[in-house]
Parts: sequence; C-alpha cells; structure tokens
Amino acid sequence: MLDDGIYVLIKKGDPEQLQKRQFLHKEECTIGRRGNQLQPDIAFSSPYISRRHAVIRKINNQYSISDLQSKHGTEVNGMPIQQAPHFLYHGDHITLAKGVVEMIFFAEGSEMDVTREFSFPLMNPKETTSTSGLVINLERREIRLDGARIHLTGKDMDLLMLLYQRANQAVSYEEIMVLVWPERLLNTVSSVPDVGRAEINALVYRLRKRLGRYSENVTTIPRFGYMWEE
Repeated sequence: MLDDGIYVLIKKGDPEQLQKRQFLHKEECTIGRRGNQLQPDIAFSSPYISRRHAVIRKINNQYSISDLQSKHGTEVNGMPIQQAPHFLYHGDHITLAKGVVEMIFFAEGSEMDVTREFSFPLMNPKETTSTSGLVINLERREIRLDGARIHLTGKDMDLLMLLYQRANQAVSYEEIMVLVWPERLLNTVSSVPDVGRAEINALVYRLRKRLGRYSENVTTIPRFGYMWEE
C-alpha cells in the first residue's frame, strides 16, 4: 500500500462521488468510464469519459498523470496533457472531457510539495524597473507593495498563493477549505475540513486590508467563493 496521504478529491463527476477522496493505493491507477467488462480504479458513468481515459502512476516517489488517447482529453491546471507523463503537485486541478469531471490532487506533507512547476511567468522583483505596484513572487512566497515587503501570516499567504495561482478562475469555498486548512482533514472521515464560511470571510478581510489599494483584486463570487482578478 502506498502513502495514505496521496489522493484525489472529486469536485465534479457522478453525484454520489462529489467531495469524496480517492486514495492512490496502487503504483498505477486508471481513470475511465465503468463498464461490464472494464472497471477502472477511479470510475465515472459519463459517456464523455473514455473507457480508458487517463492513468496516474507513481514514478520514483513522484506521481504523474498521462492521457490514454481519450476522445475528449485531459487537462492539468487548464493545460492539455498528452501520453507523456505530466508530474503532479499538491493542489493541481485535473479536468477530464472539458470539465465533465474535475479532481484535485493532494500530496500534503510529502516531498512532492517542495518544488512545483508554474504554468505562467513569475514576477521577479529583480527584473522590475520600478518599485511601485504589487509584486508577487510565488517561488519565494514573497509579496512586495511599492517596494516594501508585506508580512503575511501562514493562512493569509496560503490563501493569496491559491487565488493568485488560479488567477481569473473562481475558487470555491470548498477548495479554499481543503487547500488552506488541510491539517483539519487529519483523523476525520469527512472530505471537507471543519471550516466555516465566517472563518474564510475573516481571512479574506485580513488579506484585503494588507493588500491596500490592491484589495479589489480579491473578488467575491456570490454563493460560490473568491477569485484573484487581474
């Protein structure tokens, strides 16, 4: 059996699977449409999901996902992937068949969370010609406003990193709960941490105050969550 801390959280798919964790207990876990003769490790009923849609493999203590020439494709963080292994990192968003299925990959506490790839250019303070404005360096977890470093608490920084990495994409309350408070999932059978909306709203309020005139970048999505809007 592999590390019990490695799993995918199903955000969209069959109704009975929503918010459920699928632990990756095997070296190779197939994802696809269930049938009479084929039962993938992570199975869905939608006809838009191929019988053998994708596969998650453990390769040298890291996990990767590959598309299995599915008809409607596989994406990670909005980027299409092919048959070549695409390494997964904690918090990666996996989409099958243009959004028919959505999952989040979790590897909390493992070495896989030490270094992650970025699908967009980082803002490097050394490359800017002016000290004005807001500079967010994800790699260093550093925020500077008009040249001065903003000191954020752990949760404030976690929330900002999450929203900024998913810029211009709405992030649900449930995703914020899971990704900002993963420690509250320990020793519980629930798929969502015990975090109230009021606690999230208070965190957003504190973050907005620290961002000053850039507070409006953190946009409220009514009855859903929040978004970093550029």
